[in-house]
Amino acid sequence: MESLQFKRLLFKAAFCVMACDGEVDESEIREMQAIDKQTAYFKDIDLSAELESLVQDLNKQGIEILKTLFKDLKKSDLTITQELLLLEVVLRMIYADNKVDENEITFLRIVRSRLKIPNEIINDRVGVIKYLSGVNKEW
Repeated sequence: MESLQFKRLLFKAAFCVMACDGEVDESEIREMQAIDKQTAYFKDIDLSAELESLVQDLNKQGIEILKTLFKDLKKSDLTITQELLLLEVVLRMIYADNKVDENEITFLRIVRSRLKIPNEIINDRVGVIKYLSGVNKEW
């Protein structure tokens, strides 16, 4: 997947995991800012404009924004590196507020189900995540 297109997808995934529990915690916003400052993951993206667009989409579409993300992930041709980056960002956002919500677990499982990367590579990269399996296929 093209770099800028992937960065937008990555940003959208980070936003959606923040919003999926119905509450955007200040610590999640700080984590997004840290990701932006410490990595090149969101480089070349106008974060303010992208965030404003996603908030508008969330207000208009509600849960459909998540379903659109999951469909986009399913049809995307991501490299193994891109898939690992996506999982890393999602996990960082989940753990940012020091509480793991059931909706975040479901979100993670659905994201995982859309990726082609073998579990062994994920385990080598981030360790074993006990609630990574058990995917809801209807999404």
